[in-house]
Amino acid sequence: MRKTEENKMEKIPAVSVIIPVYNAQKYLEQMLESVMRQSLKEIEIICIDDGSTDRSADIIQSLGKKDSRISLFTQENLNAGAARNRGLLKARGEYVLFWDADDRFREKATELLYRKAKSSGADVCVCGVCEFTDEGKVYETDGYLKTDLLPEKEVFQKYDLGDHLFDFASNVLWNKMFRREFLARSGISFQEIRQANDTAFVMLSMYRAEAVTCVRQMLVYHRVNNPESLTGRASDTFPCPYESYLYTFRKLKEDPDFPMFQKSFRNKAVLGMFRALNIQTSFEAYVQLYQFLKEEGFEALGIHQCPREELMEEWMYRDLELMKELSAGDFLIHKANERRWDRDQLKYTLRRVRRRLSFLLTWNQRMKKIRGLLGTGHF
Repeated sequence: MRKTEENKMEKIPAVSVIIPVYNAQKYLEQMLESVMRQSLKEIEIICIDDGSTDRSADIIQSLGKKDSRISLFTQENLNAGAARNRGLLKARGEYVLFWDADDRFREKATELLYRKAKSSGADVCVCGVCEFTDEGKVYETDGYLKTDLLPEKEVFQKYDLGDHLFDFASNVLWNKMFRREFLARSGISFQEIRQANDTAFVMLSMYRAEAVTCVRQMLVYHRVNNPESLTGRASDTFPCPYESYLYTFRKLKEDPDFPMFQKSFRNKAVLGMFRALNIQTSFEAYVQLYQFLKEEGFEALGIHQCPREELMEEWMYRDLELMKELSAGDFLIHKANERRWDRDQLKYTLRRVRRRLSFLLTWNQRMKKIRGLLGTGHF
C-alpha cells in the first residue's frame, strides 16, 4: 500500500473531494488542476488509485508535491464503489464531493455548493451540469437538475417532492455535495460493483435526507465522449444497473412510507433499465439483458404490470408492453425505425421553419427598403 501524506493540513477541511482513479492519465492532470484551483481553499483532495497500470499514480504524486492538500491511496483493482468507500473512510471534511477523474469543474463549484449547504443546513446540495467533448463543444442540459420540478422552497425533503423525488435530479454523484455526518448516521455507502455503484447511494440519500437544497448554476463540466469510461464499456458489466436498482428497491421497501414514493421509483427504474439497454455496445450483451428483464427482471423490480397512469411518458408504457411480445432483435429494429421516423419528422419541421424564416427575412428587408424610401421622400 502506498500513500502520500506530506504536509497534511492540521485544520479540519470544509470539504473532502474524493476521486476514484483507474487508468485516467489522459485527463487526470487537467481534472486535478481544476480541483486545485477551487476558490474554496479549505478542502482536501483524496485520490484512490484503483489498481491503475498507467501513470495515474505518478501524476497524483507529482501534483501532491506542489499541493499538500492532495493525498494518494492505492489499492488493488476492485471497482469505483470500493474506491469511493475507502475515500469516505479517509475523509475528514464536514461535506464530501465525489468527482470523476475525467471531468472539469468551475472554480467556484466547491465554494458555492458548500456555502449553500452550510447556510441552509442541508444534507445534500445539488447543482446543474454542462456536458463537453474533447473537441471543446459545450452543451447546456437540464437532465441532471430539473429546476421546473423543484418545490417553491429553498430547503426541501421527500415529502415536498412526492412523485418527483427520484426524477428532479439524475443519479450521478458529481453534481451533489453530501454532509459526511448524515451519510454516517444513515449508514449509506456504495455498492461495490463495477458499474452503477452510485445508484443506491444517490437514491437512498435523497430518500433519507431531512434537508435538500440546490445551486441552480451549472458548476460541473461532464465529459461525454470518453470511450474508456464505465459507460463506454457498459457491455462488460451489463447486469450491474439492474443489480443496483434491485438493491435500492429492497432497501427502500424497508421503510413503511415507501408506498408513497413507489410511483417515483418505478419511473426511475423504467428509465434506468431502458438506458441500460440503450448504452450497450455488444448485441450479445443487449440480448442477454433484454431477455433477463423480460423474463424476471421487471417483475422483481415491481414494474412488470405498471398501469399507464403510473408512468410519466406514454413511450415508457408502450415499450414495456412491446417487450412482452417482441424478441430482442425485433424490439431493436422497432426502436431503430421509430428513431428514424422521429429524425425524418424533425428534418421536415426544420425545413418548414427555415422556409418560414426565409420568407420573414425577405419581408423584413423589403420593409426596411420601403421605410428608407419614405424617410428620404423618394417614394
